[in-house]
Amino acid sequence: MKSNSNDWNGAQQMAGCDSELLTPGEAARFLRMSASFLAKARMRGDGPRYRKLSRAVRYSKSDLLVWLKTCAKTSTAEQYQDDRRRPAADSRDQDARTKMNEQV
Repeated sequence: MKSNSNDWNGAQQMAGCDSELLTPGEAARFLRMSASFLAKARMRGDGPRYRKLSRAVRYSKSDLLVWLKTCAKTSTAEQYQDDRRRPAADSRDQDARTKMNEQV
C-alpha cells in the first residue's frame, strides 16, 4: 500500500498556528509565570487548556493567549469574580452561622 503524503500535509495545514506545542517550562516562560503555577492550575482546573500526550503535558500558544484574555480585569473590584475558593468559604461561613442560630 502506498503512503499518501497529502494526508500529512493536510493535517499540518488544519493545525495551523495551533500546531506549535510548548512544554510546561516553555509555556511558563511565555506567560512569565512559574512552571509550578501551571502545575497547580492544572490540578485546580483554572489554568490554561493543555494536552496530555501519554505522560507529557503540552500547551498550544493559541490556548495560552485565549486564557490570558479571559484573565483580563478592568477593576480591582473584579478580584474575586473568578476565584473558585471564595464561594466555598462564604458557604462555610453561612453554614457556621446557621448552626449557631440553631443552637440558640
